[in-house]
Amino acid sequence: MKNAHPAIQAVYQEPERPPYSDRERNRIGLEQTTSPSLARALAVGCLSRLDQSLSSIDIWDPASGSGYAGHLLVEALRSVGVQVRYRGQDIDAAAVSASRQRFEGIPNVEFAVGNTLERDEFRDFSADLVIVDAPWGVSWASSASAVESRKSEGSFRFGLPQRSDSSWLFISLALEKLRPSAEGGGRAAALVTPSALSAGGATAALRRRIVEAGMLESVTRLPEGLAPNTSIPLYLLTFTNKAGEAGRGKAMVADLQTRFTADRWYRRMLDSAFQELESGMRTGKPGPRNRSIGVRQFIRRDARLSRAPSSGGKLSWRVMTYNDTMIDDRLLESRYGPGSGVVIDEEPSEIFDLDPSRLFVDDSGDLLKDLGAKGWANRRLSSFLASEPEAVKDAACEAHEGQVFIPTGRSGKVSTEPSSTESDGRVLSVQFDGDAVEPEFLAAWLNSEQGILSRRRAIDASSSGTHVKALRSDTKSLMRWADELIVPVPERGRQLALAAADEKLGSFQAELKSQRESIWASPEDAEEVVGKIANAFDDSLNAWFEQLPFPVASALWTAETATSLGGRVEAYFHAWEALVTFHATVLLSAGRSDPGRSAEVEVAIRQVLQDQHIGIERASFGTWVAILEGTSKYLRGALESGDPDEVARIRATFGDLSESAIERLISKDVVKKFKELNTKRNRWRGHGGHTSEEEQRAQVDSLISDLRELRLVLGSVWSQLLLVRAGSAKRVLGGYVQAAEVAVGTRSPFITREFEVGDAMLDGELYLVRDGSQSPLRLGRFVQLRAAPPNAQYTSYFYNRTEGASVRMVSYQYGPGSEVEDDAERFREVFGTLSAESAYKLERGHP
Repeated sequence: MKNAHPAIQAVYQEPERPPYSDRERNRIGLEQTTSPSLARALAVGCLSRLDQSLSSIDIWDPASGSGYAGHLLVEALRSVGVQVRYRGQDIDAAAVSASRQRFEGIPNVEFAVGNTLERDEFRDFSADLVIVDAPWGVSWASSASAVESRKSEGSFRFGLPQRSDSSWLFISLALEKLRPSAEGGGRAAALVTPSALSAGGATAALRRRIVEAGMLESVTRLPEGLAPNTSIPLYLLTFTNKAGEAGRGKAMVADLQTRFTADRWYRRMLDSAFQELESGMRTGKPGPRNRSIGVRQFIRRDARLSRAPSSGGKLSWRVMTYNDTMIDDRLLESRYGPGSGVVIDEEPSEIFDLDPSRLFVDDSGDLLKDLGAKGWANRRLSSFLASEPEAVKDAACEAHEGQVFIPTGRSGKVSTEPSSTESDGRVLSVQFDGDAVEPEFLAAWLNSEQGILSRRRAIDASSSGTHVKALRSDTKSLMRWADELIVPVPERGRQLALAAADEKLGSFQAELKSQRESIWASPEDAEEVVGKIANAFDDSLNAWFEQLPFPVASALWTAETATSLGGRVEAYFHAWEALVTFHATVLLSAGRSDPGRSAEVEVAIRQVLQDQHIGIERASFGTWVAILEGTSKYLRGALESGDPDEVARIRATFGDLSESAIERLISKDVVKKFKELNTKRNRWRGHGGHTSEEEQRAQVDSLISDLRELRLVLGSVWSQLLLVRAGSAKRVLGGYVQAAEVAVGTRSPFITREFEVGDAMLDGELYLVRDGSQSPLRLGRFVQLRAAPPNAQYTSYFYNRTEGASVRMVSYQYGPGSEVEDDAERFREVFGTLSAESAYKLERGHP
């Protein structure tokens, strides 16, 4: 379909009143009410491919609750002149009473009280549309007799699911209620929980029959926390029996997990998310968060594997594959290596698992790509074990040869000594079988950026729980964890060399600590001690500058190349102002991915600024520190919440950067370092009188030392997340290939690269991006690239202050005359609620 159904516009509009009043909530309970976001999702599912020539629509709602979802759909259709007949049924009499009040005055509406599973009160009614928002995870055991009786009479023709969950019974009835295909067919939209998508047994058999009948049209993952009474994850399923659409062997999958904002205590989906969902369903075209797949890609296989270690006995674990991947000898060789001794103990089972998550997210891709680039083989830890992993009960226990201790929390270090893990949580003991992997090498690698990614991925993949995941302590769970942990296996000589190098660098660190302590014992030797060590570090910062985004790298290079001592002090202070402005702008831009919550955060930051008698209108170093502190605290809270949707959203916001890299960007140590610099700046600049050359030299050395500490905190994050100026883009399957100038390092002009992205970047704007990012992070206009003075192609400008109708942008590459003006009106959205005046105008839509 080329154009959206006209009724969809009414669905996008904000509701005039909430779905329930306080009185209704107390009388019928939140479980009887569909939230606005879920009601809109059901409506989009129904309307996205609805025939626009139909002037009359019949709707059935088998678990109508308080009637909110049905009312939204009915009124949307009526708003464009469609005649609607609506029939709703619910087991709760109070809910039906509330529904009747909600629909009062609307013609052709009928409600009935009754258990839909046991009896259909509108047996002769056929529907064009069915919406299913039935109770989730509720047993139907009490209705078993009536259900089985109805089945014998011809209902529930797809079979009966397990009695623990009635979701597929309601869906079965919905599909049977649709107008026959020969008469035009119909569509159904349903909300279900993850267990309904993935459960085995009789439920899996029923699910398979529906999929193989060609009635499944789409599966969409929604954000958690949309329901008014639970935070359980929900999915939107759509079905059709319409001729020409059903039975094609294809289905659309979409992942809208990160497309939400928070309003006070509740979440709601972004308007753009509904528009994206409707477009994907209607056109069938792939996008950054949706694609069309063959239904066999839903197949999940499960088998028991085993291996006999050299010490005797047998290690056993289960492996699951997704995306119709076979469990055979080829898989075993790719996963465990040739001659691993891993065998398949039983014939693999297969079911249709409709959870689309595995089709969108798999952190192993970046990890395997990195290992492949080094020419290293990758294996699963399970292929090297001498015995099952065990929890360490005593950190003082004796370590044995071939043993490694691995923390399972988010902190701690892997070590060959149990007392050196620095973990306050659970630690697992792993004993290696043979010498294919050197324990010292593996311990060092697992503490690296990629190793931490592998550890976290294994914990997520092997943990249980839908909201907060946790790795259980039973042998089955720990063996699955070992089977999910990807480890590198370079040739043995390389392992030994890298382990020795890591140990040597560790000894250097210990020596540096010793030398640092020695200068207080012998102060007269301080310069000699520094002189011995300084040469090893002199060039390291210059190399780091070339990895940094151009706006800060160029400012640092200006400081590095300043000719006078006083000029260097001033230029380094300017470079630090560039650093704090850029970093705060990045985090502020990221925080605004959740417009509801970020507005609250920014109001709190504005109050902090007012209390300190500073503000965004005249941005000082302290202004940016306050913004940095407030936004980083909010982002840390989201990342550390354990909420998978929040974590996924934060990762998506930063261009799908790894958690560990994001943690570096938002760490308390970053905030602490910039606070320290602000203190130094105020102290040194507030000091009156003459500053001697010796004092200036000490200041330069101190500022450079601070840069080294900042580099240590940030690590290689800026080599992973690149600043680019976007160029032309071409549409490809699943997104775009876009040319962009890579604004990294100290010099311009920049090289141009192509990036695969989900959402296209605006031409000429600055973004932070990784190749393969779904949504590159657009940088706020507080930092800009503009035409430079005649001796360079570009220069960087940073927001400094507002003067009347103009804002002033300053450059730290050139002298005081390099300021430029911009229109303050263009900065209204950039200021957001940081500025009271901008917040007021934005709220009221003033020009």
